[in-house]
Amino acid sequence: MILFLSKQKSLAINHFPAAARSFTNGADLTQQHDETHLAPPWTGRARLLDGRLHATRWKNEIACQIARLVGAAPRGRGLMQHPALAAVVIGDRPDSLLFVRRKGEACKEAGIRFYLEHFPGNVAQEKVLHVLRRLNTDINVHGILLQLPVPPHLNESRLLECINPRKDVDGLHPYNVGRLAMRGIWRPAFMPCAPLGCMELLRRGQIRVRESSVAIIGDSNVVGMPMSWLLRDAGASSVTLLHSRGVNFLKRLSVEERGASVCAEDATTRERLLKPVRGADIIIAAFGCVEVVRGDWVKPGATVVDIGINTVSMQSDGGTDRIGEARNVSVGGVSLKSELTELLEKRNGHELVHCLPGLGSFRVVGDVAAEEVSHIAGAMTSVPGGAGPMTIAALLSNTLSGCFQRSDLRKPAHKMNTPSCFN
Repeated sequence: MILFLSKQKSLAINHFPAAARSFTNGADLTQQHDETHLAPPWTGRARLLDGRLHATRWKNEIACQIARLVGAAPRGRGLMQHPALAAVVIGDRPDSLLFVRRKGEACKEAGIRFYLEHFPGNVAQEKVLHVLRRLNTDINVHGILLQLPVPPHLNESRLLECINPRKDVDGLHPYNVGRLAMRGIWRPAFMPCAPLGCMELLRRGQIRVRESSVAIIGDSNVVGMPMSWLLRDAGASSVTLLHSRGVNFLKRLSVEERGASVCAEDATTRERLLKPVRGADIIIAAFGCVEVVRGDWVKPGATVVDIGINTVSMQSDGGTDRIGEARNVSVGGVSLKSELTELLEKRNGHELVHCLPGLGSFRVVGDVAAEEVSHIAGAMTSVPGGAGPMTIAALLSNTLSGCFQRSDLRKPAHKMNTPSCFN
């Protein structure tokens, strides 16, 4: 049993263990979309860890819980309101607005109310702080999401610290991060969405974490660090975290290798850095560089989870522009500027090509050279369609958990003692 998952499920699922059922035709929603199994987008024998499929099932489970609790609860008991998520977006980055729209749409489908606070890029920090404080005290809002990155003139850490830890559905407040890093009873109110979605994908994909060796390439606060703690709590025999300096070295070396030979000293350093990666049963790639993880990095039969999201321009040879790390955000029932959020998709052979205003035509790729690695690995995620959809589903799960924590349906096992300014 994976310990951290049992903790998380106690917030959202284990209190309602009956099978989720549709209220319209009695169909089992958790079994819908089985016909949507996709063929792996590679020619190797690696099994596809289908994030879209598992995310759909997870979201259906959440939607059924909400429908049951809101529609069937007797007056005076149970959950009498829909869970609600508020997203704070600053600026008009096309990718951020697109991500926010997708998460809002997912909220709408699950029965979660979604509110958008959209500021211009030159907004003053005090104005954003004022809105965050207002959302902290709004009893009708159960989760608050600050879309990152924020413009450089704003203090990102200060904004994140202003969010009530019991509404921090992204799991990035120092209270939640610190509790996640601790062992024992010090459990966070929420776990970061990308690592939580990744762990749930491994569980649903029947990948054994307990007693496995894991290598995480990247040590970001959003993915790498919390991922290592979740894997530790899940019983991994060893968790190796590749520091950002080592990652940057490998990035630089991968670019140099394309044009010229590498000196002996750099080659030795590379081999030393890759030794724990090549011996790992599970590899988590989360550092944001186009297809750097090659076949010779992977042990035969290993599981490879690609959390990186990068864009490759279709209008120049090899031109790249990173959109962001595994943080997918979205909108539903809210009118955004359509010219900024419309995503056009077309087929170019077997590749899915996207087009966003300001970014031109591009294709989305991960940190892993999927075609090459698919001939070595035993199971892999695809990009897109792997960790991204699971991240959105994890956000919905956290929002529902926040609603449980604020209702009489569930009393937290260990009450968080937070400063009075958050109450």
